[in-house]
Amino acid sequence: MNKIQQLSILVVQQEDFERDSIISLLQEVSAEIFEARDGDEAWEIVSDHEPDILITDIVLDKIDGIELIEKAHELCPNMKIIVAYSPYSPKSLIRAVELGANAFLSLPLDSDKMINAVSQCARDIIKVQRMTEAEYSLKQLLDYFPTPALLVDGLAVTYLNRRLTEYLGKGSDDTKNIVDVELEDFITRVGDEPYNGHPTAWIESIMNDQLDRDHVLYIENPRHPDSKPNIFTVTFNQFPGSDLRLFTFQDVSELEDERAHLEDEASTDPLTKALNRRSFLRLVSQMAATRTPFSLIMFDIDHFKSINDTYGHDVGDAVLREISTLVRDSIRENDTLARWGGEEFMVLSAKSNMKRATRVAERLRKAVADYSFTGVPRQITSSFGVALHTDDETSDDLVKRTDEALYEAKETGRNKVVVS
Repeated sequence: MNKIQQLSILVVQQEDFERDSIISLLQEVSAEIFEARDGDEAWEIVSDHEPDILITDIVLDKIDGIELIEKAHELCPNMKIIVAYSPYSPKSLIRAVELGANAFLSLPLDSDKMINAVSQCARDIIKVQRMTEAEYSLKQLLDYFPTPALLVDGLAVTYLNRRLTEYLGKGSDDTKNIVDVELEDFITRVGDEPYNGHPTAWIESIMNDQLDRDHVLYIENPRHPDSKPNIFTVTFNQFPGSDLRLFTFQDVSELEDERAHLEDEASTDPLTKALNRRSFLRLVSQMAATRTPFSLIMFDIDHFKSINDTYGHDVGDAVLREISTLVRDSIRENDTLARWGGEEFMVLSAKSNMKRATRVAERLRKAVADYSFTGVPRQITSSFGVALHTDDETSDDLVKRTDEALYEAKETGRNKVVVS
């Protein structure tokens, strides 16, 4: 019983003998004890001292026991209630059960039952206190975390640490009211998928991933709304014996930018910055697999060898760079330019029919013929082959048809467009 020494108990009994008996028993455990003879006096003590445990009869003058329990629970939701009753009133006792009374003892007093009831209430109170203290300590610790972190109870976010709240545009003074910060409002993607905005969807996708993959969230920075979202890897750990989980966030935006840069370098031609042949073929294969209509435009710089022989390879390289820029400026954003090899280039024209692809090729042919290239005092022209992807056609067959159309353009006079 020494565990309840720090707790306070209010004993409410109209009969002096019963009240004194209970108080005498409780004094053995040195708890802080208050006593009241009626409901009014009891309510005044509850209002002033908010005792941890209320031991009350049902039948009281002025404010009856049921009303006292209601008012006490409204003021102190965590207060433990022990009903010590006489006479027996089923209706009142049922109502006390509905109000959440923790124990029921009939009078005259059974000392062992009273001690057991109070001890159980004390253990429950101390357990809650320790959990509250532990949670407070955990939150304090999380605020010293070098990375963003949050606590999730079940599927509900209960606390965001200082690093995360500051990222979301909240100052350190706002961390106590952190439930008002809706993280899901700033998530734009979960992995490769756009986020649907549901409050718990990102939590469930991470928790329920059977493959235990690395989880990535794209989170907007409200302090810099015009910048692209930061990229975070997210891990979580569950506290034993509870639904409480700790989610930690690691900002990998710079690493992802570097990775994307390396991937870009690996997939592009270093001279022209157009897609390289290997990456372009992979793109064509992917497009062919989707059965989305698209066309290929293949072109070749006419007599390019004579440019290198006459003006030098540096001038030839400049022509390749300039023609790449010229073509990129003349096609749509969803069209793709690739350097096929040497002076040959390819354009993948997405979602286009033969008529449109031919029109694009003709526009490019004219743009090249009209352009004044650096270091070359004469006109430069190009020849074009065009082919539309057909159902069930492999990417290799499509490339072959496009190449044959280009070959025909070169063999029949150059500076022209031939359709496969």
